[in-house]
Amino acid sequence: MLMNSVLDQDALRTGLLMAAGSLRAVMEVMLSAHLRAGGAAFETVYGPSEKLRQSIAEGRTPDVFASASLAHLEMLAPRRLLGPSSVFARNALCVVARPERHFDATKFAECLCDPAVRLATSTPGSDPMGDYTWQLFRNIGRQRPGAFEQLSQNARQLSGADIPAANERSPYIAAFEEDRADAYVMYRTNAMLVKQAMPQLQLIPVPDAYNVHCAYGIAAAMELSIGRHFVSFVLSPAGRKILTQHGFEMP
Repeated sequence: MLMNSVLDQDALRTGLLMAAGSLRAVMEVMLSAHLRAGGAAFETVYGPSEKLRQSIAEGRTPDVFASASLAHLEMLAPRRLLGPSSVFARNALCVVARPERHFDATKFAECLCDPAVRLATSTPGSDPMGDYTWQLFRNIGRQRPGAFEQLSQNARQLSGADIPAANERSPYIAAFEEDRADAYVMYRTNAMLVKQAMPQLQLIPVPDAYNVHCAYGIAAAMELSIGRHFVSFVLSPAGRKILTQHGFEMP
């Protein structure tokens, strides 16, 4: 399927994939499958999409950029640093909470706004997950006056401010293990991984009336084919199957 990549000289070198931190687990599986299908190997950099976008704008040249927000790819488009972008997956927000908080999904907004709850989030302006969370707060505020101000002021921004080190452990797991949060707003796919590591935690879906559905975009460098081959694999039936197995929705 990878399309004569053995004959493609670009595929003989190692590419560079820059991707949202929430894509780390699925992209590691995707890269292994891509390699087995005859594609090139890739080095990886994972982190908040806005921080990665800034790095690209400042001169770093990935073969592929996969962002948790299509807007970051669109911001790079006028400079022609990457080729056309595609939405390749969707995600949604979820709350992970300590069981002793007895988080009631039928009283979602009331539980989230409880001033006794130490609510953790990612960092808006730096990480799309933080931006999506602030949109969640606004959605709640439309139905519950004053809730946006309360939630945004009380939120502990424990992740997404910087590109993490390659071996840095999950900030979401660390927040619970170090007793710095009672509840954490995160992507549903991240919540699944946290639940695997800490089965005692609760997963509370965000009601449709409040939830924010997140579109992930991907684009390859314009000059070389190595990135385009990988993007084609991600968009292929094999790539879509891997994404679905990791909890992502298809566009």
